[in-house]
Amino acid sequence: MVPMSYRSPLLAAALGALALAGCGSEAATLIPKEDADQLSTLVGEAGEAADEGECDRARSAVKEAELQLSGLPRKTDKSLKSNLRAWLDHLDARIAEDCEAPEPEETATPEPTETPTETPTPEPTETPTPEPTETATPEPTVTVDPEAPLEEPPATGGVSPEDG
Repeated sequence: MVPMSYRSPLLAAALGALALAGCGSEAATLIPKEDADQLSTLVGEAGEAADEGECDRARSAVKEAELQLSGLPRKTDKSLKSNLRAWLDHLDARIAEDCEAPEPEETATPEPTETPTETPTPEPTETPTPEPTETATPEPTVTVDPEAPLEEPPATGGVSPEDG
Protein backbone atom coordinates (compact mmCIF):
# COMPACT_ATOMS: atom_id res chain seq x y z
CA MET A 1 0.00 0.00 0.00
CA VAL A 2 1.03 3.55 -0.54
CA PRO A 3 1.69 5.25 2.80
CA MET A 4 -1.08 7.63 3.71
CA SER A 5 0.69 9.63 6.42
CA TYR A 6 0.02 12.94 4.63
CA ARG A 7 -3.60 12.41 5.59
CA SER A 8 -2.89 13.25 9.25
CA PRO A 9 -3.27 17.01 8.72
CA LEU A 10 -6.64 16.37 7.09
CA LEU A 11 -7.75 14.26 10.01
CA ALA A 12 -6.53 16.80 12.54
CA ALA A 13 -8.53 19.50 10.77
CA ALA A 14 -11.63 17.29 10.73
CA LEU A 15 -11.31 16.41 14.36
CA GLY A 16 -10.92 20.09 15.16
CA ALA A 17 -14.04 20.88 13.14
CA LEU A 18 -15.97 18.22 14.99
CA ALA A 19 -14.76 19.49 18.33
CA LEU A 20 -15.69 23.07 17.47
CA ALA A 21 -18.99 22.00 16.00
CA GLY A 22 -20.03 20.09 19.07
CA CYS A 23 -17.89 21.69 21.74
CA GLY A 24 -19.67 19.35 24.12
CA SER A 25 -22.42 21.89 24.08
CA GLU A 26 -26.02 21.28 24.78
CA ALA A 27 -27.08 24.07 22.39
CA ALA A 28 -30.02 22.84 20.34
CA THR A 29 -28.44 23.30 16.89
CA LEU A 30 -25.00 21.92 17.68
CA ILE A 31 -23.93 18.29 17.75
CA PRO A 32 -24.58 16.76 21.17
CA LYS A 33 -21.35 15.99 23.07
CA GLU A 34 -21.86 12.24 23.03
CA ASP A 35 -22.38 12.21 19.23
CA ALA A 36 -19.45 14.58 18.67
CA ASP A 37 -17.19 12.28 20.72
CA GLN A 38 -18.34 9.23 18.73
CA LEU A 39 -17.79 11.01 15.40
CA SER A 40 -14.32 12.12 16.52
CA THR A 41 -13.44 8.56 17.51
CA LEU A 42 -14.62 7.16 14.15
CA VAL A 43 -12.73 9.80 12.17
CA GLY A 44 -9.62 9.06 14.25
CA GLU A 45 -9.98 5.33 13.54
CA ALA A 46 -10.35 6.04 9.83
CA GLY A 47 -7.18 8.12 9.90
CA GLU A 48 -5.17 5.50 11.78
CA ALA A 49 -6.34 2.74 9.47
CA ALA A 50 -5.54 4.84 6.41
CA ASP A 51 -2.06 5.66 7.72
CA GLU A 52 -1.45 1.94 8.31
CA GLY A 53 -2.64 1.05 4.81
CA GLU A 54 -5.69 -0.83 6.11
CA CYS A 55 -8.13 0.43 3.52
CA ASP A 56 -11.10 -1.75 4.44
CA ARG A 57 -10.91 -0.72 8.08
CA ALA A 58 -10.60 2.96 7.07
CA ARG A 59 -13.64 2.72 4.78
CA SER A 60 -15.62 0.95 7.48
CA ALA A 61 -14.88 3.72 10.00
CA VAL A 62 -15.98 6.38 7.50
CA LYS A 63 -19.22 4.48 6.81
CA GLU A 64 -19.91 4.26 10.54
CA ALA A 65 -19.25 7.99 10.88
CA GLU A 66 -21.70 8.65 8.02
CA LEU A 67 -24.34 6.56 9.81
CA GLN A 68 -23.62 8.44 13.04
CA LEU A 69 -24.00 11.74 11.19
CA SER A 70 -27.31 10.58 9.68
CA GLY A 71 -28.57 9.73 13.15
CA LEU A 72 -28.00 13.23 14.58
CA PRO A 73 -31.08 14.99 15.95
CA ARG A 74 -33.21 16.88 13.40
CA LYS A 75 -32.63 20.13 15.19
CA THR A 76 -28.87 19.95 14.47
CA ASP A 77 -27.82 22.80 12.19
CA LYS A 78 -28.31 21.70 8.54
CA SER A 79 -25.25 23.65 7.38
CA LEU A 80 -23.13 21.92 10.02
CA LYS A 81 -24.42 18.50 8.96
CA SER A 82 -23.82 19.35 5.29
CA ASN A 83 -20.22 20.43 5.96
CA LEU A 84 -19.48 17.29 7.96
CA ARG A 85 -21.07 15.07 5.29
CA ALA A 86 -18.99 16.78 2.59
CA TRP A 87 -15.85 16.26 4.65
CA LEU A 88 -16.65 12.55 5.20
CA ASP A 89 -17.28 12.16 1.45
CA HIS A 90 -13.92 13.81 0.76
CA LEU A 91 -12.17 11.52 3.25
CA ASP A 92 -13.83 8.45 1.74
CA ALA A 93 -12.81 9.53 -1.78
CA ARG A 94 -9.19 10.06 -0.68
CA ILE A 95 -9.11 6.63 0.95
CA ALA A 96 -10.51 5.06 -2.23
CA GLU A 97 -7.99 6.93 -4.37
CA ASP A 98 -5.06 5.90 -2.19
CA CYS A 99 -6.20 2.31 -1.94
CA GLU A 100 -6.48 1.97 -5.70
CA ALA A 101 -2.98 3.33 -6.32
CA PRO A 102 -0.78 0.39 -7.30
CA GLU A 103 2.20 -0.34 -5.16
CA PRO A 104 5.47 0.27 -6.91
CA GLU A 105 6.76 -3.07 -8.03
CA GLU A 106 10.33 -4.03 -7.45
CA THR A 107 12.03 -4.89 -10.66
CA ALA A 108 14.11 -7.99 -10.37
CA THR A 109 17.62 -7.93 -11.74
CA PRO A 110 17.75 -10.64 -14.35
CA GLU A 111 20.15 -13.47 -13.69
CA PRO A 112 22.86 -13.84 -16.31
CA THR A 113 22.01 -16.67 -18.61
CA GLU A 114 24.44 -18.95 -20.32
CA THR A 115 24.71 -18.35 -24.03
CA PRO A 116 23.85 -21.60 -25.72
CA THR A 117 26.47 -23.04 -28.04
CA GLU A 118 25.30 -23.66 -31.54
CA THR A 119 24.70 -27.31 -32.26
CA PRO A 120 25.32 -28.16 -35.93
CA THR A 121 22.33 -29.47 -37.77
CA PRO A 122 23.12 -32.94 -39.17
CA GLU A 123 23.26 -33.21 -42.95
CA PRO A 124 20.40 -35.22 -44.39
CA THR A 125 21.41 -38.65 -45.65
CA GLU A 126 20.22 -39.82 -49.02
CA THR A 127 18.00 -42.86 -48.91
CA PRO A 128 18.03 -44.88 -52.15
CA THR A 129 14.72 -45.25 -53.87
CA PRO A 130 13.87 -48.93 -54.34
CA GLU A 131 13.71 -50.19 -57.94
CA PRO A 132 10.27 -51.25 -59.09
CA THR A 133 9.81 -55.01 -59.44
CA GLU A 134 8.29 -56.43 -62.60
CA THR A 135 4.97 -58.03 -62.28
CA ALA A 136 4.06 -60.75 -64.78
CA THR A 137 1.16 -59.92 -67.00
CA PRO A 138 -1.43 -62.66 -66.69
CA GLU A 139 -2.33 -64.54 -69.85
CA PRO A 140 -5.78 -63.91 -71.18
CA THR A 141 -8.38 -66.44 -70.23
CA VAL A 142 -10.24 -68.19 -73.00
CA THR A 143 -13.96 -67.92 -72.73
CA VAL A 144 -16.13 -70.62 -74.27
CA ASP A 145 -19.30 -69.55 -75.97
CA PRO A 146 -21.98 -71.94 -74.69
CA GLU A 147 -23.94 -71.53 -77.93
CA ALA A 148 -21.07 -72.55 -80.19
CA PRO A 149 -20.94 -76.17 -81.42
CA LEU A 150 -18.32 -78.25 -79.75
CA GLU A 151 -15.41 -79.32 -81.87
CA GLU A 152 -14.14 -82.70 -81.14
CA PRO A 153 -10.52 -83.41 -81.78
CA PRO A 154 -9.80 -86.02 -84.43
CA ALA A 155 -9.99 -89.55 -83.13
CA THR A 156 -6.68 -90.95 -82.27
CA GLY A 157 -7.80 -94.16 -80.72
CA GLY A 158 -6.12 -93.39 -77.46
CA VAL A 159 -2.73 -92.88 -79.02
CA SER A 160 -1.35 -89.48 -79.24
CA PRO A 161 -0.52 -88.27 -82.74
CA GLU A 162 3.18 -87.91 -81.85
CA ASP A 163 3.48 -91.65 -81.07
CA GLY A 164 2.15 -92.85 -84.18
